[in-house]
Order: sequence, then structure tokens, then C-alpha cells
Amino acid sequence: MATAIDTLKIYERLKSADLSDKAAKEIAEIVRESSDFSTTTKVEIKEELSKELASKSDLQATKAELKEDISKLDTKMSDTKAELLKWMFIFWASQIGILVALIKFLK
Repeated sequence: MATAIDTLKIYERLKSADLSDKAAKEIAEIVRESSDFSTTTKVEIKEELSKELASKSDLQATKAELKEDISKLDTKMSDTKAELLKWMFIFWASQIGILVALIKFLK
């Protein structure tokens, strides 16, 4: 919704600020012209905004990608856990072997 700019009020305030009549009219006209958007400008702005905003399909695609990434991460975490348990078992078995060897050696 476009808002109307009261150029008469702008003109009067500029005149009361000891600005010349010609300068006050020119400034009021510049403000009015800068606030008037043509239909093509509105369409261009809408097109530019639509490029930046995410649509439902964009959000759904992102959601699907996130689900896939989370699934891959879960799989990788499971693999890492299995690998960690394997190496912990090897460490514990070797520690027990070393402990048994030390006890036999000290007897």
C-alpha cells in the first residue's frame, strides 16, 4: 500500500525555515518524485524480492537434504562407535596379557 506524501506541508516547513520559495518548491518536488514508484518499478521490486525469499518447494528441498545429511551422520556415528569398541577391546586384551605376563615373571 502506497503512502501519500504531503508536499505542501514539506514546502511550507521549508519556507518557514527561511529557505527561498524556489528552493522549497524544488525540494518538495524532488521528495514527491522520489516517492512515486512506477508500475514497472513495483514489478521489478517484487521480482527482486521473490529471488531472495524461499518458497515452499525450497524449504521442502532443504528439509529433504537435512534428513539425508542426518541419516549419513547417524551411520557415520555408528561406524565410529563400532571402531572405537574394537580398539578398546584390543587395548584391554593387551593390558590383561601384559598383566598376566608380569605376574608370572614376578613369581
